[in-house]
Amino acid sequence: MKITLIYSYDGSKFSGSQSQPNLLSVEDKLNSALKRVGIFERIVSSSRTDKGVHSLAQVSSVECGEFWKDRLKWLKKELNKHSAPYIFIKQLYEVSSDFHPRFFAKARSYRYILHHGTFNPFLSDYVCFYDELHLDRLNKALEYFLGRHDFKPFYKVGSGEKSTIREIYLAKAYQIYKDKFGKIKRIKSSFPLHQSTISAQNLNTKPDLTIINFKANGFLRAQVRLMVANALQACKSDESLAKFISNFKEQKPITRMPSPPNGLYLKRVFY
Repeated sequence: MKITLIYSYDGSKFSGSQSQPNLLSVEDKLNSALKRVGIFERIVSSSRTDKGVHSLAQVSSVECGEFWKDRLKWLKKELNKHSAPYIFIKQLYEVSSDFHPRFFAKARSYRYILHHGTFNPFLSDYVCFYDELHLDRLNKALEYFLGRHDFKPFYKVGSGEKSTIREIYLAKAYQIYKDKFGKIKRIKSSFPLHQSTISAQNLNTKPDLTIINFKANGFLRAQVRLMVANALQACKSDESLAKFISNFKEQKPITRMPSPPNGLYLKRVFY
């Protein structure tokens, strides 16, 4: 019998999602929890996340005995007990014997979180602190990633990918403001106070967060972080945006330094 686990994890506490010699990974912790209940096969995951990158819904599968067929609720409880506090299994269910979490996936989505407030050491593992940015220029840059492209300039080598061509379905940013009552307002434009549905006197003048969402048929190693880094460079000025556009058409990124991993979350795997 094969089961699938859908789980979240705090990537700041691990060396990455994939097992590595002499380092603690997410898979190592889960494999250890599985051994505690008598399941000794190793898990297979839908995708790999780097050190410091988090997940809201990673997907992994593992072979286990028929003994567990009517005990999945108890198994989920035991695995959560042994993988706490930095991994939490949200769902656990039986799948077909040929299911492969990576090769069966149709698309994946990621979220990158930028915090525009005062630096807070208690949040530093979970957001990227960044000065206020120009949202419209950012979204203009992100639009160029949409569609089917060769993303060779936007990934770290060494991942063993056969092809660097990927199709991006979504690349969009929005900002979170708080009004004077502490309520959250989601804004899609750099000029929220010009919108008739928003009261200028109620909104804070500076956004609290910028959220960048991506969805694609697949991502290369560090591709999301490199796209974020280049889009952030592009939105600094009109000249920077023009340079980004010109460079993108020539397959030349503005920067090869990826954005920090702590702001990145694997959001969902689509089947």
